[in-house]
Amino acid sequence: MLARDRAVTAGARAERRAYPAARAGVLALLCAALALTGCGREYTGMGDARAAYARAGVGPVVIAAVEDPLGPSFVQGIELAVREINAGGGLLGRPVQIRRFPGGADLRQARRSAIAAAQDPRVSAVLGHRTSELAVPLSVIYERASVLFMPSFATAEQLTRHGFDFVLRTLPDNAAMAAQTASVAKLFGHARIAVLHSRDDYARELAFLFEDEARARGLRIVFGASFFAAETNYRGLLGQLNGVDFDAVYLSTEHLSGARLVRQLRELGFVQPVFGSDRLAYGRYEELAGDAGDRTVAPGVYDVHTPGPRNRAFVAAFRAAYDVAPDQSAAQGYDTARLFADIVRTAGSTEPRVLATTARYAPPRAGVTGIFAHDPQGNVYGKLFEFRVLRFDRWWPLPGVTAPYRLASFRAARQEMAREQAQQVQTPAPAPGAMPDVATAPEAAGNAAPSPVAAEPPPAADAERATAAAPDAEPDLQAMTSARLSTAERNRIWLTLAHEILGFERLGLVVPRTSAGGAAVGLARTLADARGFTVDICELPAPDAHAAEPLNAIELTRRERAGISADNPVEQAAVRCWTRLARDTDAMLVVPDSGLRPGLVRRLNRTLRSFGVPAFALAQSLDTDLGLTLALVASGVDLDDPQVALRFNGVLKGLRVSALNRQLTNLPAVSADLDAFAELGIRPDPRLLSLVSRAIEPALLTPAQTAPTAAGADAAAPAAGAAGAAAND
Repeated sequence: MLARDRAVTAGARAERRAYPAARAGVLALLCAALALTGCGREYTGMGDARAAYARAGVGPVVIAAVEDPLGPSFVQGIELAVREINAGGGLLGRPVQIRRFPGGADLRQARRSAIAAAQDPRVSAVLGHRTSELAVPLSVIYERASVLFMPSFATAEQLTRHGFDFVLRTLPDNAAMAAQTASVAKLFGHARIAVLHSRDDYARELAFLFEDEARARGLRIVFGASFFAAETNYRGLLGQLNGVDFDAVYLSTEHLSGARLVRQLRELGFVQPVFGSDRLAYGRYEELAGDAGDRTVAPGVYDVHTPGPRNRAFVAAFRAAYDVAPDQSAAQGYDTARLFADIVRTAGSTEPRVLATTARYAPPRAGVTGIFAHDPQGNVYGKLFEFRVLRFDRWWPLPGVTAPYRLASFRAARQEMAREQAQQVQTPAPAPGAMPDVATAPEAAGNAAPSPVAAEPPPAADAERATAAAPDAEPDLQAMTSARLSTAERNRIWLTLAHEILGFERLGLVVPRTSAGGAAVGLARTLADARGFTVDICELPAPDAHAAEPLNAIELTRRERAGISADNPVEQAAVRCWTRLARDTDAMLVVPDSGLRPGLVRRLNRTLRSFGVPAFALAQSLDTDLGLTLALVASGVDLDDPQVALRFNGVLKGLRVSALNRQLTNLPAVSADLDAFAELGIRPDPRLLSLVSRAIEPALLTPAQTAPTAAGADAAAPAAGAAGAAAND
């Protein structure tokens, strides 16, 4: 066995040494694309014509949609988005049109489509191209022709490494995918991994990145081999796994070859789970692999069953239009088109340079596939992969498993930003709303792991210096994975994180006369002493109390109109509390089980934004819209749902689902209302948005609910504004 392992490892090392030559193949494609541009005069003319068309502001805004060889759903998603955009008045008063171009895996055909799109001065953006092998070389054409290129499936690192201005990612890169997959493999208890990949640049890059990330987390690569994707018989290769002690297979290849290989893997009696690349989640892998595909774990960015009003509306509209549920390709097409529309609205122009600049510096946006925030190089942050498992012929989401990675990447990003600031001669003061430094990751504590925002992991000395410079209230992050951590201890860590994110100096707290209210007061006061902020507490009366003071005519009129009973002292006191704290504090900690109606709390919290005050909550679960800016909710497995627990059977090594849940239950899943961030002027570095697992989607309000309330007399205006915001459920 050892001799075989040494032989396989030697072969893997030889292929890794040959990797620069393979990368040269990609460079050759780039050179070929550059040759298309000649001296650049023709392409410069294309860009000039595009800019002139944009400045004229007459005629349709055209999106080039490259057809997907895997099916029509990608373009259908774009079509649905464009119909919605046009129904809302188009862009800048102009209709949006789609011009379709043939797609495929052949570079020559793709090149013809790219040139045709670039030659049309009406085309403002190109969406599509299925593979990185096409997107990377074709990006040269789009760059020279000054057309915004938004490839919906490309994840190769080289896509944004050429300093291009017009390339914008819509998916995280391979480094992020590899790091996330290694994180999940470690979380599931797999210490010995066999790595298989097809012999193409994309699969090879991803496999090597995974190996590096796995080793950084203490995992062993006990077997490594490559194969040609066009082969039909992999049994000779897979037979070499006999006698090799491995816990799981990492498979980097296309869905067609992946399905063939996994079928033969099971035929030979290997039952270990398979961790795959995102390409296994596209196409018809589940159909082609059949029962053999059971226990395949793959990253993806969309699940049709994702809760929330945004996805429900998308699924309903897609079903109505095409009589079928949307898949991941449809969601990517829909989101990419909507993202382009948001960029145009923000820019107020379709001029190429204005679009390219706006795309990189605009506030983050949310779609059905995640959060989009871009850096100056065009890389996307906030949007990370989620993981699914194939069980019983269907992909099922694995809840909570990305929490360790998100916290680790947040910590690494903060350390990287601290090093960047230290290198500056003069360190500027942090902008209002910027997220200050915090070490938050149990996965990174004591053993910093590489993250998608840094080419190398933070040096241990830097981590030690960051810890030494942290406030006295720096929590024991290792305790976050302990089942013995009490709710109070967990909430103390979470409140520390919320303080780091929001940077408040005066914390407001409206508390009921309950055990939950008393616990919130104790938590806030304890942490305030350690971290140097103040706490302003407003206590609600007991439910059977009488009104503390008579209501004046203005207050009574507004409360009656808002549906608040003049005889309800708790609701009257709540309005007074929110009104006073809106003036006197710069953040509000909300107690979810305060006894107040959720509709009232929601409207009061949304009114806080007019005063520049974010509202946040810490909760075990949070299913009600409370108008929050930020929410930290327990991340874990819902063991009350047997279907959820069943998904993990067969993919864990050496631990039960309940033991996995104990590792996750104290970790926070962070949600944020991006519209509230923008309204409050909170503009975090895009790298820090990896911490946010989802965007808070406020409940849809009726026009009557959203209508502003007229201001009263000067002395009563703050109270009247808050009271007028309180509405019925």
